[in-house]
Amino acid sequence: LKYINKEFFDLNEFRHLLSTLDLKRSNIIEILYLLLLSLEKEKTNKNILSETTKLIKYATKYGFTWESSNDCFQKIEEEFIELKKAVKNNDNNNIKEELGDLIFTLQCYATMKEYDIKQIINDANFKFEKRFKKLRKIAELEGIDIKNASSKVKDKLWQKVKKYT
Repeated sequence: LKYINKEFFDLNEFRHLLSTLDLKRSNIIEILYLLLLSLEKEKTNKNILSETTKLIKYATKYGFTWESSNDCFQKIEEEFIELKKAVKNNDNNNIKEELGDLIFTLQCYATMKEYDIKQIINDANFKFEKRFKKLRKIAELEGIDIKNASSKVKDKLWQKVKKYT
C-alpha cells in the first residue's frame, strides 16, 4: 500500500470512497493486485519500446542506418515476406523471430520519421476499440452473433464500421 500510495496516488484522497464500498478484504487485495499487475505490464511495455529506441539511436550514431526512410521501408517489406514464409512453414520459433524483426524495423522507420511509436500504438488501440464497439452495436441491431458469424460476415461488418469512423 505504501508503494501504491507513493508511486501512483494518495490513498488518503480515496479513503472516503473506499469506506463506502462494501468489499471483503480479499476483494480489495485482488483489486490492488490486478492494478499493480496492469501497471507493471504497461511499465514493461514502455521500457521495451524505449530500449528499442535507444538501440536504434545508438546504431545510428555510428552510421548504422538506412540512407532514406524509403530504404527502411523496403527492409520492412523484406521482413514481412520473411514472416509470411515462416508462417507458411508453420515454424513457430522463426515466426516469433521474424515478427520481432518486423516490429523492430517498423520502430526504426518511426524513429527515422520522428514519430512517437508509443502514441501511434495508443492511437491505433483507441481507433480499434471505438470501431469494435460500433461493430458490436451494429451486429446486435442486425441480430448477428459475432462469435458464430462467418469471416465474410465479420469483414462486411468491419467495412461498414470503417465507413462511419
